[in-house]
Amino acid sequence: MVASPPVSKSNPVAKSLVSGILSAVGCVALAFLVQYISGQFLSSYANGLVFQAATFVTLAVSLNIVNGITGQFSIGHYAFFQIGAYTTGALSLLFWKKFQGAANVPMQEDIWIVLMMFFGIITSAFAGWIVGLPSLRLRGDYLAIVTLGFGEIIRISAENFTFMGGATGTKIAPEKTVVWLAWLLAFAAIGLSRNLLKSVHGLAFLSVREDEIAATAMGVNITRTKVAAFVIGSAFAGAAGVLYAHQQTFISPDLFKMDGSFIVLTMVIFGGTGSITGSALAGASLFYLPEALRELPPVPFASLVGIVLGLIATIGALKRYSDQSHAKTSVKAATMIGIIVVGIVFMAILGKLLSFVPSISAHAPIQGSQLRLVVFAVTLIVLMLFRPQGVFAHHEFSWKWLRSVLARVLPKQKEGLSS
Repeated sequence: MVASPPVSKSNPVAKSLVSGILSAVGCVALAFLVQYISGQFLSSYANGLVFQAATFVTLAVSLNIVNGITGQFSIGHYAFFQIGAYTTGALSLLFWKKFQGAANVPMQEDIWIVLMMFFGIITSAFAGWIVGLPSLRLRGDYLAIVTLGFGEIIRISAENFTFMGGATGTKIAPEKTVVWLAWLLAFAAIGLSRNLLKSVHGLAFLSVREDEIAATAMGVNITRTKVAAFVIGSAFAGAAGVLYAHQQTFISPDLFKMDGSFIVLTMVIFGGTGSITGSALAGASLFYLPEALRELPPVPFASLVGIVLGLIATIGALKRYSDQSHAKTSVKAATMIGIIVVGIVFMAILGKLLSFVPSISAHAPIQGSQLRLVVFAVTLIVLMLFRPQGVFAHHEFSWKWLRSVLARVLPKQKEGLSS
């Protein structure tokens, strides 16, 4: 009699379900923890920054679904953000007071905002479906032009939307900064993106990014995949726009200019196209950089000239050494740090010398707040010169990935003495 093989008690489906439930509960708990900490220990200004960090994480991760995971090139993502904001604005003007009088329940403002997020998702997803249709025939620069034009159409239409105040804008009710809901939305965008990369369905999105012809040959529905990417990405952007409108309490077309789309696109490229971790970290950090640079002190004009000239020389030296050096990673990193230190000293000395030039020293100091966007742009240019694939490239954060990076950066220890 042949013994039957032992039956495994582990059920992969059950494990996956339990893991998903635990992850969802953990995200909800973490979102409320962020809400509690920001509300109890931070000022209203800092609380607003925590909220905006979640908003930009959602925008960056949702755009990464289109640009990074699916390989399309959209630069009009702020339009879906604006559609969500104007959806809740219009519905609030029409129905908020009626709902406020009829709904005699606790947290009615939160309930209203959740309802508005639902409608914002619908309208933005529909707009994403409309924009996704041209992606069937267009790609690359041509698709970028279409999305850019769509963004401008939405903004110009809002300027002529008299019901919402036209170019001057209008107030939004209720006025509330829902930090926990903003972060829960960000976690949902991250979780969905991660599942796309880990699941069989997500392979279709990746195959479209790598090679559309090969994906078609393997039976991937290119049409459905591209449109689905636009619909999912725009839906998250629209929900974020709803929360943003209620946090700002006033919306106008000036809040949704073209540079907003470029900033979100920069976050995706900076973090690494296709990397969820990179997009999330870039969204949480890059939005804050211009705000932090508001606190820069006035800079003497001579020092500013010295910094600019020294920075050009230092970047040139770093780029030249990086391209021509074949040394070990540890030696190369140490040498580049030395070049940076020498460059900083050179900037300081050059600034002092230029202060003795009458035509330069006669200029008034430049306010630091006026230089914040310049510093922001220069920082991104420098990072893109030395890391064009982004900080994380196509990688995701994990302990295994961190160990591999440290193994390349740190010098390897000799395991034993030679006999």
